[in-house]
Amino acid sequence: MATKWSYQAELINACNCDWGCPCNFNAKPTNGFCEGVYALHITSGRCADTTFDGLKFALAGKYPGAIHEGGATSRLWIDETASEQQRRALEDIIKGEFGGMPWILFSATIDHWLETAYVPFAWTYDGSQSSCQAGTEVKVALEAMRNPVTGNEARASIVLPDGIVTKQLEATATKTFAVFSRGLKFAAPGKYGFYCTVEHSN
Repeated sequence: MATKWSYQAELINACNCDWGCPCNFNAKPTNGFCEGVYALHITSGRCADTTFDGLKFALAGKYPGAIHEGGATSRLWIDETASEQQRRALEDIIKGEFGGMPWILFSATIDHWLETAYVPFAWTYDGSQSSCQAGTEVKVALEAMRNPVTGNEARASIVLPDGIVTKQLEATATKTFAVFSRGLKFAAPGKYGFYCTVEHSN
């Protein structure tokens, strides 16, 4: 039997799609390809006897087409405060070794894994002002979507009853979004972001 794991976490996402992201609705990405990042702060979690409370990680990927078509190049960044045991467990989970949603699906779409990095994280979970930074290579800062005529804040909650990552998310824009790492480089400020809380497990 696979090693049991589960966690509750805050999640910040950014990608190169227009606000709302067609991928949420099983459509092709805005530009025909996907560049995005998921960043998580685990508030409570464990894998067998290894606890994850307080740890953070980020997974970025570059896809030549839609995510489900595969072919991605990806890198995983894990909180440098994680112990060797925590690092191994998190990496095995994200790479789908222990099964469970959503990582067993995402890992199947990744053809090339770059070397995992262990870096300091900065994290702020504050609605549409949420932000995260993984070392010097991943930077995401969300901001409110705004009406192009009035400049007023535009809010949107997306409910996904069959969602893989989350069942509900709060849509935003990105003020800053950049991944600059050896083998993986892209930036898409002013595009789509979201924040939510999640529960993942096998």
